[in-house]
Amino acid sequence: MRTYEVISADGHLEVPIDFAARVPQRFKDLAPRLIRKPDGTETWFMDGFERDNVGNLHCGMHYDQWTPATAQTYHNPDGSPRPGTGSPVQRLREQDHDGIDAEVLFYPVYGPAFMRNMRARNVDAYRAIIRAYNDFLAEYCSLAPDRLIGCALVPESGVEDAIAEVERIRRLGLIAISLTAWPNGTHAPKPDEDDRFWAAVLDLDARLAVHQTFGMGLNSPDRVALEAAVSASNKQPPWSYDIGRLILYGTFDRFTNLKIYFAETGAGWLAHTLCFADEYYLRWFKYFDLKLRKLPSQYWRDHCRFSFIIDRLAMPLARFTGLDLLMWGSDFPHSVGTYPDSREMLDDMFEEVSAQARRAVLVDNVCEFFGLDPDRSLTPTP
Repeated sequence: MRTYEVISADGHLEVPIDFAARVPQRFKDLAPRLIRKPDGTETWFMDGFERDNVGNLHCGMHYDQWTPATAQTYHNPDGSPRPGTGSPVQRLREQDHDGIDAEVLFYPVYGPAFMRNMRARNVDAYRAIIRAYNDFLAEYCSLAPDRLIGCALVPESGVEDAIAEVERIRRLGLIAISLTAWPNGTHAPKPDEDDRFWAAVLDLDARLAVHQTFGMGLNSPDRVALEAAVSASNKQPPWSYDIGRLILYGTFDRFTNLKIYFAETGAGWLAHTLCFADEYYLRWFKYFDLKLRKLPSQYWRDHCRFSFIIDRLAMPLARFTGLDLLMWGSDFPHSVGTYPDSREMLDDMFEEVSAQARRAVLVDNVCEFFGLDPDRSLTPTP
């Protein structure tokens, strides 16, 4: 019986979706479509907008073979799909080849930033495109939902749309959702609106996963107070500001069971940030007349999780951060990933780590966050 030994908590669904076949007839001309250029590269077009693959479809190539010509296409010269760009059956076989058992699947590299262009031009078409992606994701993952754990997109068109899509996503059988903006659809919190979304997430038992950041980092009108209050200065990574605002605006106090997973952040920085957040707060809270119910680092520990790809400081520093905050992800099929050598890389990073600690990061923490059964017999690879 095969059970989980290694779960990648960060992969990407880089598949050329036929959006036109998945949106209502009136939006077909507005849907993203993939065009092959004369040089063989492939680019997404959508009503005048253009988005290439920014050289991120590494797909396990040798780096001396990875060039602008080879990095921006989903297909091999013979037309077959490259690793990470094919069917769910292909994906399961690639998991086997890489020595992993399951993946959490985030949106493709062109993803939300490209789709966002349609929001101002035709919000109904934008919503249809988001739904089309989520429909495809649900179908893709249905072959093996215990091994293909899809993170559905939340539309950036307001709280009502966001809640409605999460409700629909859950009916489709997906458990995880990925925010790319604040629930109100902007890059600034609006607690009166956003709180309805957080409440719905908990009521629907949806798991909230963010790929790096959703609040656009430093672009914050309350930056000075934020720096003093909670978790960051300009020396900290952008997701610190997302977390800082969740603390500053009392979100975690009002929703004590809310947990958010920030993928592909790395982990070596985390020990410093947890210490620095408390130090900064304790120095400035009186000046800004800010009183938190607990230290900033405790909010981070209670509500946030993070994952790393290749980070040789993650485990040595885990004695400061704790194991509970950490997961690992291969980032397949992107350029900084570990495919097809994930097991070798993991053996290197976990060389002096106990079997119990290794399992916590590679299996147990992921299962706990996403509601997976660590002892279940997994769907076999076709």
